[in-house]
Amino acid sequence: MHAPADRSPLHRHPELHCSEPSRVADLLAAKGFDLVLPQSRDGTGNGMHINAIDLPSIHMCYVSYGTEAVARTTPARTDYRIQLPLAGRSVSVMERTEVSCTGSQGVVSSPVWDQTIRSAADSQRLMMYFAGDALIRHMSAMLGEAVTQTVCFQPALDLAGGFGRSLRRWVMLAVDELDQSDALLANPLAVAQFEQMLLTGLVCGQPHNYSERLMRHATVSPKSVRRAMDYIHAHLQEPITAGQLASAAGVPGRTLYSHFRRATGLAPLAYVRKARYERVYRELLSGTGEHLTDIASRWGFEHMGRFAQGYRALFGERPSDTIRRK
Repeated sequence: MHAPADRSPLHRHPELHCSEPSRVADLLAAKGFDLVLPQSRDGTGNGMHINAIDLPSIHMCYVSYGTEAVARTTPARTDYRIQLPLAGRSVSVMERTEVSCTGSQGVVSSPVWDQTIRSAADSQRLMMYFAGDALIRHMSAMLGEAVTQTVCFQPALDLAGGFGRSLRRWVMLAVDELDQSDALLANPLAVAQFEQMLLTGLVCGQPHNYSERLMRHATVSPKSVRRAMDYIHAHLQEPITAGQLASAAGVPGRTLYSHFRRATGLAPLAYVRKARYERVYRELLSGTGEHLTDIASRWGFEHMGRFAQGYRALFGERPSDTIRRK
């Protein structure tokens, strides 16, 4: 007799099916996942099952270990993770908070705390990993200003209503599509739109430390301001003049100045300077090891004394304090 056809979620995208925990551990280590994978009592897993697909900014996977499991992540990972339960139960521990992933509750993890996931033997989950830089870019675009602090989501995700219910429907539809040979999501343009929908849903639907600010910004800025902001963020490493911004916005300079002050509280060139400081701040927090002078120079700051004064006025700490905090 032939073995039954695999119909697990994302079955067209198998990554590893085996009974050897060490192989799963090796796979995830090679992919850069800082995880400790389970060992069952007899030293073998009971049909470990991982299907996965990489979209441009989202990694989607189906996980079933077939045995009790303990997995750990650390804040070294900069992505945001969503767990959706399909069967069984798992518990995520983040600092002193425990959140169950079962039934009508999922879990959202932010790169703020260590996370330990304890899975029951019958646990089956869909997981999505959102690239941290993609989420920050999306949030910054929605806010109209750079996001400088780590976005921290409420970890419990209610799947019975609201955003959580919509998210589960969207994801299950996408999983079904991705298991078809002629799926629309094979089209890069369709995938890009799908990712944008999920990112918008996540930042608008799940509470986080920027939610209040996002609600205040819900009133749409004039299109001239949006066009100017798009130009600024696309040319931030280049010299930017008021004339260039007025031309990009398609309005006279005085009109743009008035619109910008009303929408952001800043003059256009003051916004440019603030955005450059925020880029330096984010690079220092990322801990690349590059010298401070090189980072500041890349974003247009040549006089280090004035740069340090402005940095401290904006962030309430010296650049060296930011580096030490990282």
